[in-house]
Parts: sequence; structure tokens; C-alpha cells
Amino acid sequence: MKYYIETINKLIDKVKNIELISETSNKVFKVTTESNEILYVKFYENNSYHIDLELKLYNLIDNKYLKELYCEPLNSSVAVFRKLVGKTIDELNNEELIKYSDKIIDSLCDYLDTLSLTKVNGYGALDNNLNGKYDNFINFLKERQGSTSKQLKNYRDLTVISDIIFDEYEDIIFSDNSLTPIDNNMKNIMLTNDGNIKFIDPGEMISAPILMGYGDFVAHSYKTILYDKLIKKLKLTKNDEKLLRIYAIFSSLNILAFLSKLGVDNLDSVIPYGNTYTFYNLIFDHLENLNIGREKVKEYSIKKNNS
Repeated sequence: MKYYIETINKLIDKVKNIELISETSNKVFKVTTESNEILYVKFYENNSYHIDLELKLYNLIDNKYLKELYCEPLNSSVAVFRKLVGKTIDELNNEELIKYSDKIIDSLCDYLDTLSLTKVNGYGALDNNLNGKYDNFINFLKERQGSTSKQLKNYRDLTVISDIIFDEYEDIIFSDNSLTPIDNNMKNIMLTNDGNIKFIDPGEMISAPILMGYGDFVAHSYKTILYDKLIKKLKLTKNDEKLLRIYAIFSSLNILAFLSKLGVDNLDSVIPYGNTYTFYNLIFDHLENLNIGREKVKEYSIKKNNS
């Protein structure tokens, strides 16, 4: 802990209080100065599958969508951010959501589309030099979803969904090596008090088609006004509509696998931030729209378990 405290005191003058508030993938400290300003210091330790690439974004896109830096980072492993004041999207009441829905979706599309202009090498999870770990996009998807299915082994129907999708729709999945954020849930998007949209935890990115970024958002926003606004704005082809649902399903399964790994029980009752339906409800509704009904999933599950 000594290293963190010494580093914080080098970066910030007149520190009054330091509080550790998160230490999952990275360590985050809430710092109060003698003038009572609240700052957040993030040490990028990357104790997870994905490297947090948040600081890279400040050189790639308009910073209007990112948290305000208090000072220039010492290096790529630590940064100080000013406190954001506002509400995350899941905290908005219905009236506020209706009022700001167009702004939220316009900002999301601008943010994702701008990032997608940055092309990187390879596919999948990225290293610090923005090189993907895979040479083939389909191989990345299959390995990723295969790991998810293994983690969800106690939920038999969930374990076969990715396999069914690959059997039915692999031929429409296309490769693209765009820089794509994949943690676009409604707890990670904020409407500030001055009416701006901020993406507050944007560091989890992969090399993939930008539709995967949209699919991640749809995993949380499906059956809400934000989904309706997004679909109206995107004007997708029939195949892209299918891909959006596929990527939303993959994202939902990956989230449930992550929660399972954390020891969360009763995954069939987990509800995405800002939604009223469970991930289960949303996954199977997407499947119905892909002409993959529950009976087909059950038949596939029985066949797999008997083989």
C-alpha cells in the first residue's frame, strides 16, 4: 500500500484523505484534497482477461466522451480523474430516459463509430500495442464462447446456444479488425448534470466488427426505449439485424459466465442494468427472432448430453 500512497501524493497536492474503493481488475482510490475536491486515482493493474486500454482513448477520440483528467498521467499505469457529477443511465427515471434517449443514442453511435475508424492488427483481446491475440475472427469467437459454455455447465440449455448459432449462422459472420469497446452497459454510461454523455469505464476493448460493440449495448438495452431508438438510427440490413442479436446473445452469455465465476447463483433471475427483463428472457427472445425456439435448444441440449 505504501507505493500507492506515495504515488498519489506525488500526483496530487495537499491530500486530506485516501480511500481504496475498488481492487478487482485495477485499484481505484477516492482522494479528498484539503480544499474538499474529490478525485479518483486509477492504477491499471489489469488483473483480468482484458488489458484496460482506457488511457489509449485520449489520443484516439474527442475527449468529450471521456472522464476529465486532473493532470497528465505519469505513465500508462496510473491516472487521476476529476469526479463526474450526474446519473448513470440505469439511474434515470422514465421521464428523464425519454427526454434524453436521442442524445444517449446519438452519443453512443458517434463514440462507437469514431473508435471503429481505428484499425488494429489481429482479432480478439488486445495487448498494450493494440495487437489482437487471434489471426482468425471466427476462431476467436468460438474459443471465447466455448470457454463461456464450459463455465455455464450447470445451465444445460445455455451451454449449447453458441453452438446452435454457429451451426445456423456462421456463414453471415464477417471479420473486421475495428477497435471495439465491449462493456457498454447502462452503469458505464453517464448523463452529467450539464447534459453531456460520458463513457465512464471504457477500457475493455477488442478487435472486432463494431456491431459487437452495439450488440453488447443491446444485451442490456433490449426491450427498452434505447433499443428502439438505436434500431431506428442504425437502419441495419436483415443480416446485420441478425448479427446484432447474435452478438447481444454472446454478450449476455459472457456476462452470465462471469457472474457464475464470481459465485453468483440463480443466473436465470439476473437482470441487466437499466432493464426490467432477465438476461434469460432477453436471450430467448433474441433466439425466437432468429428462428431458434426453446424446443430446438432443448433438443440440441439433450442430443449433446447423450453423445
